[in-house]
Amino acid sequence: MLLLMAGFPACGGGPEATPVPSTVGELFDGSVATTTIGGLRVDGWIRRDLPDLQAAADRCAASADVDAPIEPEEGPRTVVVESGDSLGKIAKRFDRTIDQFMRANGMSDPNLLQIGQVLVVPAKRAEDVSEPDGPTVVIEPIFCEIDTGVSAFGPDGRQLGGPGILEVFGDWPRLEGPREAPRVNGRLRGLASASIRSFLDDAVEAIEKGGYACRDASHNRCAWLQHRPEVLLATDDLLSVRDVVRLLLPGSSMVDVEVRTSTFDLATGRTIAIDGLFDPDTDWLVAVSAAAIERLADQPWTDERRVVGAGPEAENFERFNLTYGGLVLSFAPGTIGGAGTEDVLVTIPYRILDGYWALGGPVAWLEDLTP
Repeated sequence: MLLLMAGFPACGGGPEATPVPSTVGELFDGSVATTTIGGLRVDGWIRRDLPDLQAAADRCAASADVDAPIEPEEGPRTVVVESGDSLGKIAKRFDRTIDQFMRANGMSDPNLLQIGQVLVVPAKRAEDVSEPDGPTVVIEPIFCEIDTGVSAFGPDGRQLGGPGILEVFGDWPRLEGPREAPRVNGRLRGLASASIRSFLDDAVEAIEKGGYACRDASHNRCAWLQHRPEVLLATDDLLSVRDVVRLLLPGSSMVDVEVRTSTFDLATGRTIAIDGLFDPDTDWLVAVSAAAIERLADQPWTDERRVVGAGPEAENFERFNLTYGGLVLSFAPGTIGGAGTEDVLVTIPYRILDGYWALGGPVAWLEDLTP
């Protein structure tokens, strides 16, 4: 865990309607869109450079770099209970459950928290997500907490009682065993590192331009990045990872959500593109599109945009994963519907696309392993 501080004078004021724009670049294969974020700013704030905050952000980003050593934790991670905190909020912040926090801290009642109380954050166990004969995948945490030194203000213009905090939860999956594991791990950590740097650059820019303005008046932690990677497949031949990324910037009015995916050929350590799954002499795009649109119609919050967002264009299906159960498709934000559809997924059973798969390709490798 990296705790960083930057010291600055407070600035008072309230929100105004001027947006604080920021762009978040796409990082995974096939990611091409950007998202513009707007929201509140602190009334009376004058744009200024914050070199101490930038230096703290740089130190956090450096801890996530590909060449940074992976070191065992020196001790348990802790968190201090602040005004407005509940055990549910704290557990959600660290991607844990209330029960996990209660067990780790010997608690019998989740409602008996005290301001200033120090809680142990339960460790996230290294998890074997593979089949018995497959490789082990370990979830490696990257965590930073940056005290910006800039006073946080709520949407009503009132100071929240402390400096704004930037938080980074940059978990990434580390592969153990295969010969090409270093190449795979380098890419996975590199993607997490690039995401963290992009978020911190945007967060510092937003604070320098508009102060630390929060949409939530209950606490001063309204700027954070969270990666929640899930390994959907880990065999001796293939690794497929789906990462739901959520972020909130100072002054933003809503949380940005995006799904990023990568599927690796472990014989080469390289990623597999969507067209590498199919026989190029077939109309596989039409078949995949029809199957996807049919299944998206049953998903909540999708609308007519799915006809274009899941239309027969290869770029629409670049956010894919392989599983034993079928081809899993995710979509770029806003392409299949409005808010609530950012992390929607559909699964197309492999048999639906029989005749379209590449002979001897990745799907054939899975069929050889299926009982």
